[in-house]
Amino acid sequence: MRGVVACQLVIASLVACALTACGGPDPSEASVTPSVPDRTNALAPSDPLVLTAHRGVLTSVNVTANGAPVPGEIARDGHKWTINAPMAFGTTYHVQAVAHDQEGRPSIPLNSTFTTAAPTDIVNVDRTRPSDGDTVGIAMPVSIYFDKPVKDRAAVERRLQIETSVPTEGAFNWYSDDQVNWRPKEYWKPGTQVTVRANLYGVDTGEGVMGDKNFESHFTVGRDQRTVGDVNEHNLVVYQDGQEIRRMDASYGQSAYPTQSGIHVATERHDSVRMNSWSWGGPAKGSAGAYDEVLPNAVRISNNGEYVHTNTSSTWAQGSSNVSHGCVNLSSEDGRWFLEFTQIGDPVEIVGSDKPLTPDDGDIWDWTVPWEEYVKGSALFHSP
Repeated sequence: MRGVVACQLVIASLVACALTACGGPDPSEASVTPSVPDRTNALAPSDPLVLTAHRGVLTSVNVTANGAPVPGEIARDGHKWTINAPMAFGTTYHVQAVAHDQEGRPSIPLNSTFTTAAPTDIVNVDRTRPSDGDTVGIAMPVSIYFDKPVKDRAAVERRLQIETSVPTEGAFNWYSDDQVNWRPKEYWKPGTQVTVRANLYGVDTGEGVMGDKNFESHFTVGRDQRTVGDVNEHNLVVYQDGQEIRRMDASYGQSAYPTQSGIHVATERHDSVRMNSWSWGGPAKGSAGAYDEVLPNAVRISNNGEYVHTNTSSTWAQGSSNVSHGCVNLSSEDGRWFLEFTQIGDPVEIVGSDKPLTPDDGDIWDWTVPWEEYVKGSALFHSP
């Protein structure tokens, strides 16, 4: 009889065990994943380390770099932990973390290790144009210059940002491996605040060459003022906010050295500049027609030798004929006014000349290229 009772107790216990899952509590629904997979080697540390809790909240995080604690912060909702500083080069990171689900059950502990790469060389932004704090005209593109040639243009371009205070459509165009420009589709809107960022820290720009710092600069777009020069009418007309404010007699390039048509950009202003004909491919030193002189009130509008400047020796021709070697000649009074009025970055459009301004004529040729072609200069134009 005792054997029957014992058997009944065993069966009852088995049934109770099945009904109450006496094998232990249900496993936690929570889990933790790192942004860097376990055992990753030679990682370019361009992005921060992030730990994410799924179906739970982070309750314990311990990250070390070569054995030293790494600071980080858990978000208020408990779902993410983010490192507080850029990851170091050539360093081994050990990551441990636990999350708990809504029932308070701990996740399987995360325990992973990865190593960051040591760069073969360093590349950074050398400078930008406009410079930090500048106020510029409505035609000034952004130029970013690197201190070494960039191999992987697409990787770098993905880390460049042009942030504007008003919506502005624009595109990057690589001039060379060490310069990339960005221009708006149309002229800037006056008053636009622009921030230029190059987040190059830890970015592999090709063959292991990485940036070791980020870059940021700011500039402001000034007044809307534009200049139009007509080589056939022999005048130079300045507009502000769409209204004509000054019309000046001018003399342009003679037939052998025509002033080039197209949108130029004012890039420099000088009280005086030494000019000679052989520096831009004109008459050689000592030959007929050669010149070497200092001329006042000079505004550079291209890098092929073209200026708007005072030239009293051509006053007789200003307003009636073209006798210069390609520059726009003005009187003393008009030349001084134009120098003082012009902003760096103002557009100076020359019309009526049979010789167009091209990408070979200086370092701001952005407006000589149709927009549909300009966008193709982006390293990401064909990239996913």
